[in-house]
Formats: sequence, structure tokens, C-alpha cells
Amino acid sequence: MRKIIYLFVITFMILSCEKPAGEGGTSEINGNVTYFTTSYNAQTSSLDTTYYPKSGKDIFIIYSNNEDDLFDDKTETDWNGNFKFEYLRKGDYVVYTYVDSVVVNDVTYDSPVFYHVNISENNSSIILEDYIIQN
Repeated sequence: MRKIIYLFVITFMILSCEKPAGEGGTSEINGNVTYFTTSYNAQTSSLDTTYYPKSGKDIFIIYSNNEDDLFDDKTETDWNGNFKFEYLRKGDYVVYTYVDSVVVNDVTYDSPVFYHVNISENNSSIILEDYIIQN
């Protein structure tokens, strides 16, 4: 009888633990990375904006709300700029990528673009719709 009680108590303690953000859940974060460029059109005397999907771009995720933490996982955008992080638990996440910016002498510096995401329910699908970056 004691063994059954001990087994019940241990099982209850394991199941009642609060699990932190990270892998092992049923939710997902997905989105699309779109770049845009603006140029002056001399014929029409207006600015023309061109949007295009960014393929092969690394997207990183941090399993907390702290931008200063190291990334926990990364993925790459497909040919159409889409990305997805699956099997996430409830919690706070930071999703980020880098924007390439060329400066004098063709030296390229990368600057991060952060998005903070909160998954509050299981089986959620969070879509980052506004991941539009100026190139």
C-alpha cells in the first residue's frame, strides 16, 4: 500500500511541474520574411517600392523574453520567404533575423530585427505577418 501511495505522490509532483517555454508542446510560430527597396523613378518623378520574398535567410528563436540570451534554435526561410518553428510550449519567445546593410567601403554590417511573441494556449498557431524589412 505504501508503494502505491509513493508512486501516486511522485506522479502527481511530476505532472504538476510548470514547464518553461521551449520544445515539447503543440504550438507553432510561423511567418514570412519580405524585403523591400525604394528607388526614385525619374520618368514619373515618384518613389517606386519593390517587395520580394527573402529566401535562405536564417531566422532565430530564443525560448524566453530576453533579447540578450543566446538563441535556442534556428531555421531558414524557404524559396518564398516562409519559416516555421513547431512543437512549442506556452511561454514567451523572441524571434529575430538580421538585416544586411552595406556601408562605406563595401563593409556589411548586420543589425537584428526582434519580434516578441507570447504563446498563451496549447495548439496555437502564431503568424508573424509584419516581418517586412527594408534592404
